[in-house]
Amino acid sequence: MDARFERALNFMPKECVPKAMEYLKQFKILFGEGALPKEVDGYLFPPGFEPDSAKVAYDQIEINEDDILIATYPKTGTTWVVGIVHQILYGDNPTDLEKYSTLQFFFHYLEFGAVCKYDVWKKLSFPRQVFATHLPEPLVNMKKFKANGAKLIYVIRNPKDQAVSWRHFVKNFAYTKSEFWKPFFPEDEKEFYDVYLAGNQHAFAKKRKGYLECIKEWYKHKNDENVLFLVYEEMKKNPHIEIKKIADFIGKSLTDEQLNNVVEKTSFASMKKESEKTAPDNNEGAQFFRKGQIGDWKNHLTVAQSELIDRKVKEILGDTDIEFIYE
Repeated sequence: MDARFERALNFMPKECVPKAMEYLKQFKILFGEGALPKEVDGYLFPPGFEPDSAKVAYDQIEINEDDILIATYPKTGTTWVVGIVHQILYGDNPTDLEKYSTLQFFFHYLEFGAVCKYDVWKKLSFPRQVFATHLPEPLVNMKKFKANGAKLIYVIRNPKDQAVSWRHFVKNFAYTKSEFWKPFFPEDEKEFYDVYLAGNQHAFAKKRKGYLECIKEWYKHKNDENVLFLVYEEMKKNPHIEIKKIADFIGKSLTDEQLNNVVEKTSFASMKKESEKTAPDNNEGAQFFRKGQIGDWKNHLTVAQSELIDRKVKEILGDTDIEFIYE
């Protein structure tokens, strides 16, 4: 058995173990070579997304006042922000940090994995539930989150670096090697970005849509009382300021020493090292932390692709105050 998942089992009540093992089995199948895309209300999703799990999340899971949802598009800082939140909540207690971060890593995405994971989740006792999601805004029950006073953190990253990070993340998934998926995930770098930027990768959006449209859907909540919008590049440049902002938002006071510790523990180098312990075993080729640089897109995108993104930003987000940081 994968040692990382075994760590999670060690923190579970014994009656949860059979369901957890079934979840792990299904997880490997869902990301395997024979995996196919899914669709819900016109939104297209890659392997791993399960409509039934998303529906349970929308209709059935209990949301409490202290709960936190981290909503992002893939490769915009999800794992990083989840790690920051865990360090803020549990950094002073290594035992709790190990327990809750390990458990939530395997189960906390609203939409990923077989629905049986919720049979495990509801039997686990969390001081505060920390969820994550890549779902488009219409598929998240924001009415319930708002009504129950939960906190939502949304993170944006410049779309050029996001595209590069996405390619490096998915290229080693088993399913991208299958004959079905090869046209969607071509090995040639330029072809890959052409397909992706055309909105033809079943990447958490409607056909011929993508990251920018998903930002636009979430943007309407930017000024909601229970919502915090973060910018990936600002977090990279000013981690003390941005992490304190997160701590204040979720109601956790930090001393200067505690803040410095969270900054250190959630630096790119620290979290890249830690990710080697927690990545699911069937996706070992995927890198949750690769470079994390601002401006790496210059080494990968063509001038035409960069200009296409600029036009799309103006067209889709031109009526917002969003100004991406590209270097």
